[in-house]
Amino acid sequence: MILRQLLDVPDPTTGKGKRDRAIIAVLRHTGIRVGELSALKLADVEISDRKGHLTVRSGKGGKYRVVPLNVDVRRAIADYKEVRPRVLNEHLFIGQRGAGLSPAAIHYLVTKYARLAGLDGVSPHTLRHSMAKQALDAGTDLVTVATILGHTRLETTAIYTRPSARDLERAVEKLETG
Repeated sequence: MILRQLLDVPDPTTGKGKRDRAIIAVLRHTGIRVGELSALKLADVEISDRKGHLTVRSGKGGKYRVVPLNVDVRRAIADYKEVRPRVLNEHLFIGQRGAGLSPAAIHYLVTKYARLAGLDGVSPHTLRHSMAKQALDAGTDLVTVATILGHTRLETTAIYTRPSARDLERAVEKLETG
């Protein structure tokens, strides 16, 4: 729901809109940190019709990991790469001045689109949290989610297993009246 609302805001017919849609999709579907996204280079992304991944070379604590990409992210990145400015800078996501986007710029654009979509309090970290929670709710095991997120300790990932207010409501609704 959050993703659909966010993706509907950037104009998909402009280069900037395609870039911003790709940024939102990557954050939401990979769970990478905003600093990791900012550091991505063109060579860190491998995409084919059937699979793809990105390589995080500068994760928290200097950790390296490879994160798979689903079809939506592959499509969003491919659409952006078709219109990506032809500059010498090797960063994947390029700003108006031909340089890589900073974490602050990425944070700003996500919160701007969230505000325009009527979503309060949505940030890049919210998208990370949403990805982790959705993966866990769908039955993905904690170790796999921890690996995708770049967590060393399972206790860190277990934070995402905390039930939301909606989860609590669903649990109460399942109780029989009597």
